Amino acid sequence: MSSPLLAPAETVGALVVPTPVGALHLDALSDDVVRVRHVRPGQVPSARPSYALDPDARWDGPSAWAARDGGDVVEVETAALRIRVTAETGAFVVTERAGGRVLVDGHALPDEGVGHTVSLEPADRLFGLGDKALSLDRRGHWVELWNTDAYKYQRGTDPLYKSVPFVLKQGEEAAAGLFYDNTFRARFDLGASDAGRMAYHADGGALDLYVVHGPTPLGVVEAYARLTGRTPMLPRWALGYHQCRYSYMNEAEVREVAASFRERRIPCDALYFDIHYMDGYRVFTWDRERFPDPPGLLADLDADGFRSVVIIDPGVKADDPDYAVYRQGQDRDAFVRYPDGAEVHGEVWPGRCAFPDFTDPDVRDWWGGLHEGLVRDGVDGIWNDMNEPALFSVAHVEGSMDAEHDVGTIPDEARHALDGEGGSHAQAHNVYGMQMQRATHEGLTQLAPDRRPFTITRAAYAGSQRFGTSWTGDNSATWDHLRLAIQTCLSLGVSGMTFTGADVGGFVGHPTGELLARWTQVGALTPLFRNHSAVDTPRQEPWLFGDEVGRVCRQAIELRYRLLPTLYTALWQAATHGTPILRPLPLVHPTDETVRRTSPLAFYVGDSLLAHPVVEEGQAEREIYLPDADAGWVDFWTGERLEGRQSVWTATPLDRVPLYVRAGSVLALGPVRQHSGEPVERLELRVYPARGRYTSWLYEDAGDGHGDAWLGRLDLADDGAAVRLACSVVGAHVPEWAGWDVVVHGLDAAPARVTVDGAEVEAMWDGAARFPVPVGASVEILR
Repeated sequence: MSSPLLAPAETVGALVVPTPVGALHLDALSDDVVRVRHVRPGQVPSARPSYALDPDARWDGPSAWAARDGGDVVEVETAALRIRVTAETGAFVVTERAGGRVLVDGHALPDEGVGHTVSLEPADRLFGLGDKALSLDRRGHWVELWNTDAYKYQRGTDPLYKSVPFVLKQGEEAAAGLFYDNTFRARFDLGASDAGRMAYHADGGALDLYVVHGPTPLGVVEAYARLTGRTPMLPRWALGYHQCRYSYMNEAEVREVAASFRERRIPCDALYFDIHYMDGYRVFTWDRERFPDPPGLLADLDADGFRSVVIIDPGVKADDPDYAVYRQGQDRDAFVRYPDGAEVHGEVWPGRCAFPDFTDPDVRDWWGGLHEGLVRDGVDGIWNDMNEPALFSVAHVEGSMDAEHDVGTIPDEARHALDGEGGSHAQAHNVYGMQMQRATHEGLTQLAPDRRPFTITRAAYAGSQRFGTSWTGDNSATWDHLRLAIQTCLSLGVSGMTFTGADVGGFVGHPTGELLARWTQVGALTPLFRNHSAVDTPRQEPWLFGDEVGRVCRQAIELRYRLLPTLYTALWQAATHGTPILRPLPLVHPTDETVRRTSPLAFYVGDSLLAHPVVEEGQAEREIYLPDADAGWVDFWTGERLEGRQSVWTATPLDRVPLYVRAGSVLALGPVRQHSGEPVERLELRVYPARGRYTSWLYEDAGDGHGDAWLGRLDLADDGAAVRLACSVVGAHVPEWAGWDVVVHGLDAAPARVTVDGAEVEAMWDGAARFPVPVGASVEILR
């Protein structure tokens, strides 16, 4: 039967299919990424570039493209995908061309509103959607995307601080990403009301869906990161231990904390200044009574290896006629207004505040330039908070968190520039915090072009990772929040925001010593490693919980500094390929039925280190699951070899976090340092031979700036008679390390002969073979 609708309009890589409820626009960015837009009659597609998409990403279109009009059904194909559209309903199905596996089985488009429904198979798992206080697999839940100041949130609290409308749909044999690029308030029914379907609905805008395909679940996440942008290379100190408090009240307290870290030999790279450093909470000011000489203080901290990070909120105090920032903003018409032209004002820490419109490029430029004084004073990083934005319903009382219990935001009807397009706060709300972080990042880039910006944000939208880091908000000092911290960091990594962390010890409440110790062990493995606590709680620096807890925390922090070469390489992988630094087991082992069935709370740190942290109180031993690995696993602490696809029991005394290395890996470790700026003379290369051939990577650069890099490919081969390690290098950077100390685990006996670049050397044997080599040397070990 011939279709009564207009014929599809086709160009190479693009097709428009008319339907009774509007036109369906199909655009292939590549063979594996297809954009699907639903444009209703009379609706004009937005010409404004997406806030989510990376403007620097280049897409060449599909390598192959074919379209067939079958009347009621229209089919298009790329080299990887087939899209079948039913013209009468707008329903579309996306399948893999190779194998025919269904990736997206879409239902009929709705007669009105913005929505989309897809079928779910029983084996499908749903990951992503940013910072939800839920298990990693979101299936069976309702979630809402509306950035919200969720002080003291608990498991199940929704919505939270970030809105990332990206779902990784992982089936038994294939995976696909669905990214709904729409900034309005949105809701997902993830099989909650009907186990066989996932439904999406937004309060405005249009259906603008990107279907992302990849060879593996991790490949889908990498392709999504290419679409929305990858985390930039950050300064190396961003990977150090950070200490924060709301607040260190004056210069003396800051100096005391810094001195205590160094005297106790607990490594630390950054100290944070919360809102009490400001004059009456006025952004871009210093309280000169509490902090009489900021440049002098920050210079002294810098000389002792501490970077300084200060908080900046969006609220600009509006009831002080002498406040220069507010006057400048008024002169520039920089603040969000109601439709009648009146400024939007709301109560925050300083009292009555106005709010910059960060969707206006001129306002972003102005705001970025306001950081000049802080940069000149010696500030190294900027921490953006309260940028959902959060507005109090009652006045803040000094020393109390009561105002955080009833928080609202800018009214929906307020107006924003939206980069020339114009629109309401209902449309701008979810990108407000992201655009504030963007303004900060761009300002720091302009003010200090030879340094890598460090920014941290609480509120975010898809693509925020292009502008820096994030954290998981106002968590609590409970064991369940420790578990949530892992789940949320993993989920944010799946959602493109890989450099994130949770407040170690919990922001709300006060942890026991055991909880702080276990949380510090988890924090030592997450990208952002920051201890933080609220104004109405006791301080929680590691030494305040007794000698034993202090020792355990120090050991965990020292482990973090030993792992810096591995973490820095994982950061390079994130910045280059979009691979998450922390990798959930379901994404690395999608066909492992035990992983599917039990969802163990474990994760990879980079390519080869598997962590099974302790997250239960009083747990002196625990069962852990080791997934499939070609050559098995090696206990990081003992060197014991273990097979994959098995559960084992392991002792977990307070000072031990279970860690395992994939056999066939080369793991680079650095020395214990008091901060990341201390020089490194030698690295330790732990070699874990396994029959066959394996490749590991090691990345190094100057740790800041934009100069040359050094990338080593470490090829490990074991044929049973000999173990060979070869290093091939690209890049002109010369590492500061003078050599490597090689430690070979897993040999049955002392090696018969060891050669380095062809010359025989002596190896020490203590159950592992140990010998020094020059950087980049070739090694042969004869059994």
